[in-house]
Amino acid sequence: MQDSEKILIAKIQAHQGLNGWLKIYSFSETKKKFSSYQYFYILKGREYIQLYVEDILIGKSIKVKFKDFNCREDSNDYIGKDIFIARDQLDKLRENQFYWDDLIGLTAYLDSEKKIGVVSDIIETGSNDVLIIKGDEEILIPYIFGESIKEVIIEEKKIIINKMYCE
Repeated sequence: MQDSEKILIAKIQAHQGLNGWLKIYSFSETKKKFSSYQYFYILKGREYIQLYVEDILIGKSIKVKFKDFNCREDSNDYIGKDIFIARDQLDKLRENQFYWDDLIGLTAYLDSEKKIGVVSDIIETGSNDVLIIKGDEEILIPYIFGESIKEVIIEEKKIIINKMYCE
């Protein structure tokens, strides 16, 4: 499986108890989705290895017990590691909905004409997400599809911004 087919969703923070459980920090909006995953990928060296889930507990934090991790020593090498899923494990989105991973790296244009930069990151705010576009200068654009964002064309790796939001 290629790197582009992997999506970063969490990080292993610490041991949780003595029986191989690990505390996870989720980058996902909702923690509940974690309970549906049967396996995750961890980058070990230059290769992804698949770790199968034995159990997941979701409360204030997420705790995962991987198969064959029966004590702290079994999981020592995984503390601080990023957790990935395969792209095909993601939920299907409705029309004009996109994952952040799909938007980062898109070339941004003003009303299909002028290139203004590349989407370098996205900030989650209370009302709507904000795109960070790096070009000659850094521009912050609220992600409001149909208003500030006119169109997203994944196949062409471009996003069309309403020029009214860059004035």
